[in-house]
Amino acid sequence: MGDVPQILDVLMQAGLVETEETWLRLTKAGRKVATQDHRTGGKFLGLALVRSGVFAAQASRLLEVSAINDDQSLVCPAEVAIKVAPQLIGVLRRFGQPVSLADELTVSAELVTEIGDVWSLLPPPSVPEVDHRKDMGNRGEIFSYRYCRSKADDPGKVRWVARDDESLGYDIEDLNFMPKRRIEVKASAEKVVRFFLSPNELEVARRCGSDYEVHFWGGVSLKAPLKEEYERLAKDGYPLIFRGLNDLLVSGRLSAVPTQYLVTASDGSGPSGR
Repeated sequence: MGDVPQILDVLMQAGLVETEETWLRLTKAGRKVATQDHRTGGKFLGLALVRSGVFAAQASRLLEVSAINDDQSLVCPAEVAIKVAPQLIGVLRRFGQPVSLADELTVSAELVTEIGDVWSLLPPPSVPEVDHRKDMGNRGEIFSYRYCRSKADDPGKVRWVARDDESLGYDIEDLNFMPKRRIEVKASAEKVVRFFLSPNELEVARRCGSDYEVHFWGGVSLKAPLKEEYERLAKDGYPLIFRGLNDLLVSGRLSAVPTQYLVTASDGSGPSGR
């Protein structure tokens, strides 16, 4: 019984169960899983879990350590795959023939599209209260991650590094370029180009020169489904890419204005009374 709250949380994140006042009830997708999943060997449940982002971290790492064949299928040494994505692989094996696991894990192109698409790689909120700033940032990063992978010669060389380390001064690195390209992502509900840079981001931009760029996504809605929102924004010409950010600032094509100041007492003393 101790696992019940966690199971319910996962089912709600997957959109299979919803609350109504003090009751829980199945959603339309949940009824489909409850009544038809046994006929497919668990595929409906598996797809719902993958698409909800429950396995986002494992999906991202599996894509990074795997090779993509010419037919867009995925192959990875079994030992490596199991280490980075144990639960995800257990779910994928529900699909039968499109997935095989012996010395190597192989996954069909169709399933690779599912686990690599934007809605599968963004983790669901961990709490009911949405942090809009964080959610906006996550959307921008996953959109740029998907965009870079779609343009890359080798999608496996595109890394969403900010998920593991937020101190780097950028969110994504693309190893298809030499030196590697560092990408900081900004997203806003407004279309006007305006964003904040941390002192660390600015310093890294100066140090990396033309190898540092900013992706700006404007007019982002937090309510729209991820896939639909990504396609709409891409159609509108996003992301706007500012490559060589430091040069753009030096030339005046972009401007940066300090918005915060550190205030200290000139003699190092503390406050005095009147």
